[in-house]
Amino acid sequence: MTIQFAQGIVQRLGPCQIALDRQAHAELARELALIGCDVVDVPAAAAKGANGPTAGFLLWANPDPKASFADAIRPYRRMDSLILQSGGQDRRSLERHLFDAGWQRHPAGMSLGEYPAWSGKTLPPVTYYQRAPHGGASELQKGSIDADASIARYAMAANHIRPADHVLVDGIGAADGAAIIMALSRADSIIRVGPKPKPGQWAARSACQTTDASLAGIADNSIDMIVALEPVVPDDWVARLDDYARILKCDGRIVLGWRQGVEGSRPDDWATMLEGVSDRFLPETRYVQMAISADPTGPHALFAVAMDQPVAADWLFIVAAANPLAGEGRGGEYDHPAYPTAMGDRPALVDFGAAYDNPYLYRSMVQMGERLTDEVKLARLAECVIEDSREDSADRGAAIAVLGYRLLEMRLPAMVPSVLPLIEAYIALPLCDDTPVHVRRWRISLAFLAGRLNELTGDRDAAMHWYRESATGEWSAFSPLLATKAIAASFYEARLCLANGDVQTARECFTRGVDTALEAAAFPHREQMGPAERPISFYLTELAEVIDMGSQCANALANFHLWERDPGLFWRQVDVRRFGMASWARDLERENAQLRAA
Repeated sequence: MTIQFAQGIVQRLGPCQIALDRQAHAELARELALIGCDVVDVPAAAAKGANGPTAGFLLWANPDPKASFADAIRPYRRMDSLILQSGGQDRRSLERHLFDAGWQRHPAGMSLGEYPAWSGKTLPPVTYYQRAPHGGASELQKGSIDADASIARYAMAANHIRPADHVLVDGIGAADGAAIIMALSRADSIIRVGPKPKPGQWAARSACQTTDASLAGIADNSIDMIVALEPVVPDDWVARLDDYARILKCDGRIVLGWRQGVEGSRPDDWATMLEGVSDRFLPETRYVQMAISADPTGPHALFAVAMDQPVAADWLFIVAAANPLAGEGRGGEYDHPAYPTAMGDRPALVDFGAAYDNPYLYRSMVQMGERLTDEVKLARLAECVIEDSREDSADRGAAIAVLGYRLLEMRLPAMVPSVLPLIEAYIALPLCDDTPVHVRRWRISLAFLAGRLNELTGDRDAAMHWYRESATGEWSAFSPLLATKAIAASFYEARLCLANGDVQTARECFTRGVDTALEAAAFPHREQMGPAERPISFYLTELAEVIDMGSQCANALANFHLWERDPGLFWRQVDVRRFGMASWARDLERENAQLRAA
């Protein structure tokens, strides 16, 4: 566990100088040193100094009754952070000394999953603190279950923030909420509703700006994410939703939370809140927050429940998305926050504004990990796009892919005949020199999907035809990353050929997969990765997937002689999970959910 503990510390604080008793914690000191930390003894920390961040580690699990906790934390007073391993000691007395000594809870000190480990009586086994800024008390300087609840709400919101989002934080504890969001998410910048920070407060040193409660200074269609937890509204809560709808981007999200009330400043029950939100946004997820034991000072949890589940709770929470169809005709306003126009020339791979008639569809409908989380609403969105989009648009190709993979994941062979003609018609359109590269991308992806759907219905000959179509498509016109589909198609065709006894064609397919991987690896990648100072973060990861898929084709060729001896032995040499890790993970999660339900 020491290795995991050391990794957990660095994941919170980053590589830094850490002061601890190296003799008493020799194993931990070694592991910290092996992951980049400068480990020093506590007395030597002040004398040695540090150019980077500093932290102290204190074990206070079984203290001497005569020892003073206030004295124990005093040597760390000039450090940036403190890691406390308290082992179930009384929370109130420990945190009183910490807060009096100028510490506050670390903004990244409690993720949503760790929330149930906190109670009003004792601290979790390990807790994190940082030096508190000047300028008033905050929830991070309170040791109570109410403070835990407030922090957990912002930790939940942070889980829904996408990379590079421009975030508005509105509500009680917004200053702390902004700090928590900046520590737990990859938000790029934050606007906080409230007064300007005083000199020395954290916001003065961060990417946080402030605005007044009217939101009049925020432009329409400019915010990627709104986190509104118990906002103090100028008029009534419904009018506040209209304010949020105005400034939220057409591919944005909103996290709303209000304590139930009968006055007009907050909704009085769940049904009323859901109706108001549904009139303006697409509801995705509902959360409840409650005690998980009979002791009101004991552990609490904040978790997702079904929209229609009867729940008695003080707070009402909902996560909703803007309707991306409202972005039709507004493409000129589009600017992806992670790949903005300020980057200059962008690789076609991420130039979504030029690729789609309605580029707001990309994050809401296409991008894994960012798109709508409600599968039914996602499928309905795809259907709407198919109905209304141009037949030769990237929008239509993306929507067909989303709908087709939904059928594949749900194992619905009876529905396949409704999608295959859409794929066939899209791919049958003639290719021209000016065919957009994203349309070419969807043609190759859809050919691969057609192969999978035909396998689902048992039409193996059609599946092999479509796999060949995908494998021989011009993936290089879009990006070497699209070679994943070409290699997977070659591999899947080889698999079918082996089952049919066509060993020679199977060998040729595996060889084509290797050749494709090598060709993709030799591509001029620097031109595809974006600016050297801020490269596309996923590029090398997906390029590694291209090579990994090629390696499995190479494994098949290297062990091909085993096929005649024992097909099972041959097949065990190949890692089939490499061909569609995301699909494999979703299938596994679906099976796990079924087992949990049973």
